[in-house]
Amino acid sequence: MLMLPELIVIGTAFVLLFTDLFISDRQRPVLGALTLLGLGLAAGSVVWMMPESGQMFGGQFAVDSVAWWFKLLFLIAGIITVAISIDLLDGRAKSPKQRLGSPGEYYTILLFSLSGALFLVSSRDLVSLYVSLELITIPLYALTAWKRDGISGEAGLKYVILGALSSAFLLYGLGLVFGLTGETNLELIGKVLQPSPALWLAAAMITASVGFKLTIVPFHMWAAEVYQGAPTPITAYLSVASKAAGLALMFQLFYRVLGHYLVHWSVPLAIFAALTMTLGNIVAIVQQNVKRFMAFSAISQAGYVLMGFLGTTNEGVPAMIFYMLVYILTNLAAFAVIVLYSNQTGREEISEYRGLARTSPLVALALMIALFSLAGIPPLSGFVGKFFLFSIASQAGFHWLVTLAAVNSTISLYYYLRIIRQMYIEPAVEGDGAVPVTPVLALTVGLTTVAVMVLGIIPTFYETVYAQTVSWFLPFIK
Repeated sequence: MLMLPELIVIGTAFVLLFTDLFISDRQRPVLGALTLLGLGLAAGSVVWMMPESGQMFGGQFAVDSVAWWFKLLFLIAGIITVAISIDLLDGRAKSPKQRLGSPGEYYTILLFSLSGALFLVSSRDLVSLYVSLELITIPLYALTAWKRDGISGEAGLKYVILGALSSAFLLYGLGLVFGLTGETNLELIGKVLQPSPALWLAAAMITASVGFKLTIVPFHMWAAEVYQGAPTPITAYLSVASKAAGLALMFQLFYRVLGHYLVHWSVPLAIFAALTMTLGNIVAIVQQNVKRFMAFSAISQAGYVLMGFLGTTNEGVPAMIFYMLVYILTNLAAFAVIVLYSNQTGREEISEYRGLARTSPLVALALMIALFSLAGIPPLSGFVGKFFLFSIASQAGFHWLVTLAAVNSTISLYYYLRIIRQMYIEPAVEGDGAVPVTPVLALTVGLTTVAVMVLGIIPTFYETVYAQTVSWFLPFIK
């Protein structure tokens, strides 16, 4: 059944909701295990059915190679997010301000948001596309304000207001597209759509909404405050899942609906990419809070992703998918360490990571590997992902953008080294001992770190994956 992953995720959410009603507080740790089991089954169903394709409901729900890959990415992000949330929800975090309550509701809302992401990549209709996007976003408003303190509430309110503005832009743009064509099916719209001033206005509205999801400059203004105020696992989820959802939405609308005109927008896309990576990297230099630091790091990464739209579909699509896989694993590896450290110490300032390599060398090593991968240092996977994207921009003739991206990668290495310097050069805080590591977090940090290295240091592996991915994506646009 083509909708099996979505049904498993939604079914798991309802099982959690009803299980939470009949168990005691001491039994609530079982909810995390049930969530991981459900997400594992959903991910297994995706792998089992790949690369099968087909349609349901008269073509309104469809799966192809692109959809399967995105679903796998979303589920990987969901599994890791749940894994790094367990300690906070089960009361095992030593720092009281890091603890979260209501695990049943937390996991259920997270799964509903994840189900919206799975439906988004299979939607072939304007209405279901918009509803899927709202199903992703609305639960995230609640999760952002989950701690119910001042900074978390402020972050949630800001996210709601700007998210509603983004939603309005998208709805207005989609309404114009429907008015121009009289169709809601994405593929039919792509066939009958004709250039007009109204089309350019619709494209501008859609770009603004997608820019909000992808944190593209100048639509990035929400990221720093929301990332800082949200619970750290939700910050991690926002940094990868929201970005992947924005990329999936961009695929759906720009390739399926506006694909014929994409070549004419290569210069504006290159400018967006240049502004995004430059502003993200420069502003990240002066950040002191580690979550705000990661917010501007995420903004800069969005600029690199946009470079994939400058090439042909056969090259750009697999390169962006591969980079998103690398980014999800790398960013969540970094956040797993951040969650682990803040759980035990309550510290979130960059200066407070000093001496971590002396007290917890393996934890510091995992964070260093993740940061070096984000900076694009070979032979880690971040370098491989950036290499593919830089090659696409170069082949498209945007040599100035590749040069700027290389300069930005150098800048990013400077601010990533700020944290590494604190861990390896600065003396430890007097009285600090080894950071206790729970089994779930230890396994999560270990697996993500190994994945970051494996995707980069074994050339035959990623060459095979890349070649296979290209062959699967060839029929994306016929």
